[in-house]
Amino acid sequence: MRKKGDANPFKKMPTILTPEELMDKAHRRSEKVANELRTTLIGIPRLPKSRTIEEQKIRTISSVVSDNLLKIIDKTPSIDRLKPFYKELVEVMVGIDEFKKSLGAVKWASELVKKLGNDYAKKARKAKVPAEASKYRKEFVGRTASILKQIYPNLAFLAVAREKLKNLPTVKELPTLVIAGYPNVGKSTLLRKLTTAEPEINAYPFTTKGLNVGYIGEDIQVVDTPGVLDRPLYERNDIELQAVLALNYLANMILFVLDPSEYCGYSIGEQLNLLKEVSDLFKVPIIVAINKIDLTDEEKLREIEEKLKDYKIIKISADKDIGLDELKETVVKELIIKN
Repeated sequence: MRKKGDANPFKKMPTILTPEELMDKAHRRSEKVANELRTTLIGIPRLPKSRTIEEQKIRTISSVVSDNLLKIIDKTPSIDRLKPFYKELVEVMVGIDEFKKSLGAVKWASELVKKLGNDYAKKARKAKVPAEASKYRKEFVGRTASILKQIYPNLAFLAVAREKLKNLPTVKELPTLVIAGYPNVGKSTLLRKLTTAEPEINAYPFTTKGLNVGYIGEDIQVVDTPGVLDRPLYERNDIELQAVLALNYLANMILFVLDPSEYCGYSIGEQLNLLKEVSDLFKVPIIVAINKIDLTDEEKLREIEEKLKDYKIIKISADKDIGLDELKETVVKELIIKN
């Protein structure tokens, strides 16, 4: 049964406030608490009143800052527990070491602000004069601001990382068929014909087209990869290549779509070279769907089949619905029954 819910683990990562925004938020909350206390402590002598107000302002500022920092830690998924596909993408997009380092700095700051808040609150409670209670609160505010300034680079890094990671593709833990092949060979048409409902479009690093995700029934995920597995690897830089390699952790099978008519704009030779590159990259079963057979003569098809004798071949026409039942049955058999 298809697993429900959003599979991008970074969707719930909270907004990262700047040090200034965080201190402003803490000050507003502390002033609200202080104003409420001033109305409830009418008639109380000045010293105990000042002690109480300054202590609660310290505790409020400490709580707001510490809790907001801790929320970043709690709502950000553990890198070590991520599925390999997402872990690889984190490395490609932001860098795992820097990500962990920044989260560690935020945790350190949260714990230190909480400890200092408790220490200074106790001092304010024992102040001998109102000015002393106020002094402890100001000291605490200064130290808290200094701590936040110290981790500003980490907060800035995490803010940028969040914007990138929250848009990672949503993929589910299902047997997955990844569609590959040059542009215009019929991949998107095939995805629509094989799957139920309209495919979902998901962002993917280093391509503006994203991943298109559909499902065969409830049990198989089908992913089309425009801009990813649609051109030779030598045309990519190292980081783009890593994004391609991340699909290794997602694919249980590759469906390589080939256009024998060459109306796609790429020769059979170019398409076969890309197929070989994909075969070398992915250590999973590959099915070659020879598409547009209605536009190709039998002799040419036989020549192509001879060159593909090392692959499982299914001849189809996605536009004319030829061979699609056989293709779907083969995919289901390979991904579900055999696994």
